[in-house]
Amino acid sequence: MAIPPDTLPDSNAEPPMTADTDSAFALRHTLKQQQGQLAHDRLFERLGQRLFEHGLSDSLLQWWLDELCQQLGAAHGLISRQHAGALKILAQRGKTFPVGARIPMFGVLGQWLKEPVVFTVHTHAVSQLWTLSNEAIESAHCYQVPIALHQRAVGLVGLVCTTPLTQTQLHLMHSVCGLLGLALQPQSAETAAVDDRFLQKLTPREREVFALLPSGPSNAALAEKLGISPGTVKIHIERILSKLGLNDRTQAAVKAVEAGFKSEGL
Repeated sequence: MAIPPDTLPDSNAEPPMTADTDSAFALRHTLKQQQGQLAHDRLFERLGQRLFEHGLSDSLLQWWLDELCQQLGAAHGLISRQHAGALKILAQRGKTFPVGARIPMFGVLGQWLKEPVVFTVHTHAVSQLWTLSNEAIESAHCYQVPIALHQRAVGLVGLVCTTPLTQTQLHLMHSVCGLLGLALQPQSAETAAVDDRFLQKLTPREREVFALLPSGPSNAALAEKLGISPGTVKIHIERILSKLGLNDRTQAAVKAVEAGFKSEGL
């Protein structure tokens, strides 16, 4: 007896979902989660051993960042410490600034590290952290997590990933930043008094002008750089001098250098 064509099985059709296939998917998902958690545990175990044997060092921070990027699938990453109103790069991977470079904490960076620091993951793309093109940054998945201790800013960890991070991976970032807060706090505490004494007196825009003064630019050059008028630059400088008790922009430039801002030109 011939079987009607419409009753023949389709060899390309997906197999029907059954209780067995549901159980198999659930098992694979559980195993994947367990493997990921095991990898995270091993990372912290190795970190603890190295801290116990050798203490915190630049090479340990770089190893830690490389391991973190590898586990989370991040092509670009950085670990930075707050210093005198800027983020100093301690370890880096991929297309970000070299170790030792300073990134002024303007805009969202200043807001994220404003005390008391809120411990959260920020996914907003921040172009000043990376040497990637704006298009590449916008199309990637950016993650920035504040490093803090007792809600006082210590620094920032940043990653640029090709795929979104899972909740488990985000928990790993939180744990990493908590440990970094403990490890880096003694060094950052040395500069906390400087930040509180004068940099926090300045508005974000005044800090931006202040950070550029060591380059020796004219008001016109500063205005072009910042996208404001020369007259507005003059007002900002006058307010900086008044707030910091300085006589002229040369003294302000010297104080900016003492605060860690370098003469790198515009």
